Amino acid sequence: MRRLSIARVLTGTLVGIVLILAVITALGIAALYQVRQDYENRLSVTSGLEVAAANLESSAIFEDLEFRKPPGTRDARALARSQTGDAQAAQSAQRLVSGAADADSERLINDERQAEGAARALAAPSPAGAQPGVSERRAQGLIALHLARARAAAAELSARQEVRADAARRTARSKTRRALVAVIVSGGLALLAVLLLIVGLIRSMRAPLAELVSATRRLADGDLNSRVEPAGPRELRSLGEAFNRMGEDLAGATAQIEAERRRLSITIESLGDALIICETDGTVAAVNPRAGELVPDVLPGVRVGRGNTQLPELATALAGEVIVENERATLAVTASRLTSGGGGVIWTVRDVSERARLERAKTQFVATASHELRSPLTSIKGYVELLGNSKGLTTRQSEFVRIILLSADRLVDLVNDLLDVAKLEANNVELDRRPTDLSEVLQEVAELMHPRIEHKHQTLDLDLGGKLPQAYVDPGRARQIVTNLLTNAHIYTAEGGRLGMRLRAGPRGLEIAVSDTGRGMSPAERARVFERFYRGEGPRGETGTGLGLSIVKSLVDLHGGSIDLESQVGVGTTFTVHLPLMPGNGRQPVTTVTEGRRVLVVDDEPHLTQLIAEKLAPLGVETVLVNSGRDALARLRSERFDLVTLDVLMPGITGIDTLRAMRDDPRLRNLPAVFISAFPDTNGLASEWVVPKPVDGDELCAVVASAVAAGRTRVLVVGREEMRAHLDDPLERLGVEYAWEATGPGAARACVLERFEVALIDAGLRNPQAVVESVELRGRRGPHAVIFFSAQDDAPAVQIGVPVLPVEQAALAVRAALSGIREA
Repeated sequence: MRRLSIARVLTGTLVGIVLILAVITALGIAALYQVRQDYENRLSVTSGLEVAAANLESSAIFEDLEFRKPPGTRDARALARSQTGDAQAAQSAQRLVSGAADADSERLINDERQAEGAARALAAPSPAGAQPGVSERRAQGLIALHLARARAAAAELSARQEVRADAARRTARSKTRRALVAVIVSGGLALLAVLLLIVGLIRSMRAPLAELVSATRRLADGDLNSRVEPAGPRELRSLGEAFNRMGEDLAGATAQIEAERRRLSITIESLGDALIICETDGTVAAVNPRAGELVPDVLPGVRVGRGNTQLPELATALAGEVIVENERATLAVTASRLTSGGGGVIWTVRDVSERARLERAKTQFVATASHELRSPLTSIKGYVELLGNSKGLTTRQSEFVRIILLSADRLVDLVNDLLDVAKLEANNVELDRRPTDLSEVLQEVAELMHPRIEHKHQTLDLDLGGKLPQAYVDPGRARQIVTNLLTNAHIYTAEGGRLGMRLRAGPRGLEIAVSDTGRGMSPAERARVFERFYRGEGPRGETGTGLGLSIVKSLVDLHGGSIDLESQVGVGTTFTVHLPLMPGNGRQPVTTVTEGRRVLVVDDEPHLTQLIAEKLAPLGVETVLVNSGRDALARLRSERFDLVTLDVLMPGITGIDTLRAMRDDPRLRNLPAVFISAFPDTNGLASEWVVPKPVDGDELCAVVASAVAAGRTRVLVVGREEMRAHLDDPLERLGVEYAWEATGPGAARACVLERFEVALIDAGLRNPQAVVESVELRGRRGPHAVIFFSAQDDAPAVQIGVPVLPVEQAALAVRAALSGIREA
């Protein structure tokens, strides 16, 4: 059995069982069939004999009745038929008896035939001259005797057949039982043989399997030298050999992994970056030695999160590199999720102090050098211009002066670009946003660039798109964006080429498309086009500074816009800038936002109210003029207005008193107010729109339009409930209307329902950065519209990468932010 496979043994066993059971079943069925056939044969003979006996008896009875009659009255035909039937029955009985080998039945048939024959002989007609009386009586007695013997023999023959039928039934039953017993015994013996065979097979498999199980357990427990002796059926021998090979391979792989682990451990320990491995719940599992130097408070067993370590919030670190400043160094922190080993997070902390110092030094150098260059460049350009305007210069000297002036202009452009880059890197660029007609900006840039375009014999196609909404941008920065794009198109387009500027309203705001028929850009150039100091090769070696498009991208991002690029080598390039529309109804011009609105102008000097009304005329508003706070409140309570302008210092009821009365009136509480005053720093104006005197018409229109669109200034505070005690009173003293939310989702819902200009966020929340992402400021947005604060005892634990103010200074920061918004 050890040489055979389990499959073959089981297959042979099953086939053998089937064959044996089939043979036994066939033999049993044959035996049962034979018993049944014998029984039916014997039953057929006994039934035939019984019928024949009945016929013989009936014939004897009939003849007895006929023979009792006088000879002359007997029915000869009936007797003849009876005798014929009796003869046929006797012949049939003789055949059945001879086939059945039944001597007793044959004797009874013979007795019946003899008795009936004697009776017939006596019944034959007597000879003439005999004594009929005596003979006849005697003959009748003898006939009756013989016929009685015949009937008795027939009756005994019939009774014997019943006995024989019962004997046949008993014999059939006995043989059937013996056949069934033989089948059952044979089948049981066959099953017993198969069972013994299977038991033998199992016994041959048990020991090798037990050894395999034991060896597998030892291997699982770490005994990589565990092996088995192949034994048993072929499959088990193969399994044992495979197990031994697996053990050898596993031992080799484990040794290799251990060597790699030691190498990796040495490599990690020698890294200059700190590596921190955390479990899924944030608990630190392992750190390398460098982590003890850079983040000594992050130790195994410490749970990272909620500001208890120098590591930032996990969500922020997963999104990208986070710069963290501490007393010792500037750290760059990143995090990545582990997809194997049960999950978790691996933190990487790098000391970038030197890089940060170099960046600061570079920025400071660029800013300082650019600033210092402006003074001599101004002198050079001024004196060269004076020199060029002087008389007596020769043609050659005038050409030299022109070349010097062009070079000076180019240096001025380069210095300005460097200053812009330095400001952008330092996040020191402030936008003076106001409603701006971009068609005017494009026309100004086209006129400014006309001499240079004409000098290269280029053609500029200007498509301003008809009447369009106003953009909410810094006009000067918008002009710089368009100028840089058109200058870039001019430089990289050969002489005689075609340039284009198109203005359209699109789904993302106003679209400015600047196109050219220049050489186009390859995919590699398109990928780097917005990098600083990256320059493509222009016609005949003419190139830009490599800063223009980088500045464009930064300025567009500051405006909350976007820029798209389409370019094909040999065809040309198109830059499409998307800038935001005027806030309010978004897609409508400012005049549509303000047209038909009613504005109450309040000032104690009538000529100033008239001047303000004239300056508001471009907005299409209806102005109502009053010269006192008392009249203003009366008109406000009796009529409907969309905005009120107030002077601060008025006799009797001042502008601030008027504002307080408005805020106390539920119907006037949310009416936006614009203060026109020479004293914009009054605390009572911290939450209001302010235009300083002397009044600039454009600024006044911009502020009024923004106030109508955005409504009253509001502040959103998102913080823990315990912080309310520190903020409620200071904010109320400032006169600031604010809403308080405790979670990011609540803040998001509040921003949908109302407009907020400043967000004051508790840095001690679980995830303040996520709160910032959920807040949407839809009012006047300034450079410091989001302010972080925390309690004094929370401050050391807060690590969010931005300045965090003590809660006591939060109200003052809100006032400063609102003042910054007002001045923007």
